[in-house]
Formats: sequence, structure tokens, C-alpha cells
Amino acid sequence: MSSSPTYHAVPVHDIDAASSTHQQRHRPRSLMAGMMLAICILSFVLQTELAQYVQQTTNYQKPYFLLYIGHCGYIWMAPIQLIAECIARRSVPHKNVLHLIYITTADLKDEVIRAALELETRARQWVLRILTISVLLTLPAYLWYVSVNLTSMSNLTAIYNTGCFFAYLFSILMLGDHLVVSKIVAVLLCILGVAVMAFWESTGNEGGQESDDGGVLGILVAAAGACAYGFYEVYYKKYASPPRKPSILFANTVTAAIGLVTLLVLWIPIPILHWLGYETFELPDWTTFGYILGIGSMSVVYNATFMCVIALVNPVFAAVGVMLTVPAVAITDVLVTGVMIPTSTIVGSLLILIGFYILNREIKVE
Repeated sequence: MSSSPTYHAVPVHDIDAASSTHQQRHRPRSLMAGMMLAICILSFVLQTELAQYVQQTTNYQKPYFLLYIGHCGYIWMAPIQLIAECIARRSVPHKNVLHLIYITTADLKDEVIRAALELETRARQWVLRILTISVLLTLPAYLWYVSVNLTSMSNLTAIYNTGCFFAYLFSILMLGDHLVVSKIVAVLLCILGVAVMAFWESTGNEGGQESDDGGVLGILVAAAGACAYGFYEVYYKKYASPPRKPSILFANTVTAAIGLVTLLVLWIPIPILHWLGYETFELPDWTTFGYILGIGSMSVVYNATFMCVIALVNPVFAAVGVMLTVPAVAITDVLVTGVMIPTSTIVGSLLILIGFYILNREIKVE
């Protein structure tokens, strides 16, 4: 995907030199994106298992409160980023630790401002963008937490990850991406894979037990979440990812800003849901609260690494790459429950892996 408008603006006589430079820089970027994707998948699996345990075992079914605690944790991305940068710059001449923090903060501030100015020069518009991004992330996340109580985790993970289809569709509409046969085949293979994993067994089971897990409501809610998440990915790429030089620092800054908006603004639905009687507010016990903090921590890691993958590559790669969580969750369920992997999971996983391989090759060619 050539989402950057500056890529095709390279003068003809500079194409060879630019291509050589691009190849030299593409390898470390691809390696970094791969590492971020691996961390993203691991954190998603842990978050999924913890969310299922809290809402089904402890019976603390408060999806929006779980989401709120998790997203408030994004604020921690700012100090984590600062600590990492200070460690990386410890060889820079400085008087003491406080002086190192000061000069590092000044440098990071300048870098973030430069990246922000590539997208928008008006501060008020940036406030609106961060608020919009926060809401767009909250909607699919809330639908995910609601779906935990409406369908099985395997079905939820499978259906939710069909967001790659919507990401590709919105990339065409919003980023000007072209229809490429190999990308279409890759996305269709992945969608077919998750469909096999989600629905194959339900057609062969007797007694309708699986139909309860994969009921119409649960499927619709999960599909709506997938669509909303696909739109969020592309919106973030267009409006919050610097086109010239993708920046992990800027992605983590946006993540921290989402946490701040969640803390200061997105608490409003909590009393509204309580007043409507849909989600009565009550504090959890200390044990359950510990699990909730675990969910929040994994959510921070997942979304931070996911936005970094979008910034380093593109939304379709990120969406299809995260679809690897489907077989990962299935394998984890086997290790936790001791139940062997069914044929549908094996076939679906193979289709997902093939689709991911095809898409990855196409991106490398571009």
C-alpha cells in the first residue's frame, strides 16, 4: 500500500538512489514491525483469557468499566517512553539525572511537534482529532467486551479479526489504495479461515449447544466491532500517523493522549449506563480488581504495539497480522483446558497463515 503521498513524488532521476535508500531502511522497519506484532499477539491472548475469566468466572460483568480502566492505563505510555529514551541517551553529556530528563523531554517535545505539524498545524484541530480517535477506539473495544458474554472466545476472536476486510475497504476509500489481486486473495483467505474456525463446528454439532455460543446477537455485535475497528485503524493512519517518517514516539504519544481523554472525558457513560440500569456500577473485590489491572496492562501493550505496526507499515498489514491471534488463542485454550485442537481450527489457521504470507510478500514488493 502506497499510503504516503510523498513516495510517488520522488524525481525520476533520483528513483534509483531513493530505491536503494528505501531498501536499506525497509529492513529494520520490517524487523521492528515484526517484533511489535509478536508482542501485540501475545498481549492480546493474555488479555482475552483474563477478560473471559473475569466476566464468566468471577461474574463481574461490567464491560464498560473494564474498558475504562484499561484505556486509562494508556497514560503510562508517556513515562514509559520517556524512561526508554533517557536510557537510550544516557551517553549524552549531562550534569545529573534531572538534567538528562530535561534535555530528553525537550528533544522529544520537538520531535512530536514536528510530526504533528506534518498532519495538522492548528492545536484546536488536534484536540478534536485525539477526542475522535479516543471515541473511535472506545466503540469497538466496548463491543468486544460485550461480546465476551454473548459468544464463545474462539468465535469472538475469529469474527472480530475480520476487521482486515473493513480496513482494506476503508483504505481504498480514505487512503486511495488500489485494488490489488494478491491483497484481495490474502484478505479473502484470512476471512475464509476465521469463518471455518467460527462456523464449521456449529454446522456439525447436535443439540444446538454451539448455536447458543455463536448466536445471531453475538455474531452481529462482534461483526459491528470488527467494522468499527477497521475504520479506526484507517482513520488513525490518515489523521494520526506522520506520512513522511512513521514514528513510534508519536504513536505512543497519541496512545497516552487517548488515555488522558478517557480519564477526563469518557467516564461520562458510566453514570449514564448506571442510571439506565444497563450496567449498574459497583466496585469489584480486590482479587477481581487485580485481574482487571492485568487486563488493562495487556490492553496498553496491545494497542500501543498495534498503533506502532500501523505507523511502521499500514493498516491492512496490521489487521491481517493480528489475525494470527486466532490460532494463538486456540492453542492457548488447548494448553489451558487440555482439549485437543479440532480440525476446523487447524484448517482455519493454515488459511490465515497463507493469507498473511501472501500479504506480507506483496508489501515487501511494494
